Amino acid sequence: MSFPNSPDFQLEQAIASLFNAVTGVNVYTKTRTGAKLFPYISIASTPIRQMITPYSGVFEIEVAVNYSDTTAKTSSSAFDETYLDIFASLYGTQNSLAFEIQDNSVDLKVYMARISSQTPTIQVAKRAWQRGLVISTIVTPEADLDGARELDFSDFLNSQYLAVT
Repeated sequence: MSFPNSPDFQLEQAIASLFNAVTGVNVYTKTRTGAKLFPYISIASTPIRQMITPYSGVFEIEVAVNYSDTTAKTSSSAFDETYLDIFASLYGTQNSLAFEIQDNSVDLKVYMARISSQTPTIQVAKRAWQRGLVISTIVTPEADLDGARELDFSDFLNSQYLAVT
């Protein structure tokens, strides 16, 4: 996917906006090209499958969020403290993670979002600390906004019919 109006792209943008409160960290999505400046958070979504039935528009998407910093400039305790700030920004209020993500997205309906795994690693070859987590989500484009309502279902453009069972 990864088109500007695709659910995985919008999901990355919504999650990236959750990290605005974390100071001193650069946030990059997978669509960005070029070098990444330490310290940074990289966000990459991977569509797993379409749920319910093909062409339903309900997607299961996993989002990898990785925080990296150089070992030359930061200690292990400072790195862990910043990672906990990143983790806390996902649950900034009393609301669920799904609500937090949907609140930062215009064209996305988030049915479920949860942290499914964490991966603490140290990359010695690059002399960098890295720690990550994976967010599993179930999303669909918001039909009331710019999602399915923009499609033309007339006979003139019959290539945009959706399968309904």
